Amino acid sequence: MKIENWKEKAYLLEILGCIIYTFIIFLAMLFYTGGTADNPNIDGYSFWGNTISDSGRTTAYSGKSNTISMILLSTALILFAITTIPFFLALRYFFIEVKIEKKLSTIGSICGIIASISLVGIAFTPADILIGPHMIFVYIRYSSVFAMGVLFSLVMYMNNEFPRQYTYIIIIFTIVFFIISMMGLVGLALSRTTMVIGQKIGWFATLICFVIVGYGGWKLEKT
Repeated sequence: MKIENWKEKAYLLEILGCIIYTFIIFLAMLFYTGGTADNPNIDGYSFWGNTISDSGRTTAYSGKSNTISMILLSTALILFAITTIPFFLALRYFFIEVKIEKKLSTIGSICGIIASISLVGIAFTPADILIGPHMIFVYIRYSSVFAMGVLFSLVMYMNNEFPRQYTYIIIIFTIVFFIISMMGLVGLALSRTTMVIGQKIGWFATLICFVIVGYGGWKLEKT
């Protein structure tokens, strides 16, 4: 496979991964067997009451078995990890001509890959039975995504040839991601609702950013 072809396919794979990931996540929510941390009697999945990780519990807060939802969420997380790793490997190739840009983009890609791998860890550590390891992978995920965003914001801004619209998308995403990360920390200590809202905003922001930048990368590779 020629190098130009694999990079084009990496961006298309990442966009497809985002779409399929979203579809399976909603299926996992649909099959969730009920209850939130605050109210175990709620039927089904509460979009603003349940975290995404709740879909991956072996037993829902309602006390019912949650096997189908758990399998769906785990599948979605692993699929998303697999489709985003080539994306991060390809993205750094836009910034290999200047030494400092090459270093920053390489570290940024490594952070992105770590963030992707952490999703696999989250998939295999249901929060209701392995909360300690689950939260470690969550912290790794959030820290790595933020670091990736900062590094690629810097390198894209430094590179005058990279289209500015994608640079601004990454910068805005990084700022939003930092804010929702702080909301998550506050939510853990004070308000679960704050944490859930922050997580959902971060989820949408990540998908939108990755799809736009993936599309931009594909267009640039085509030309």
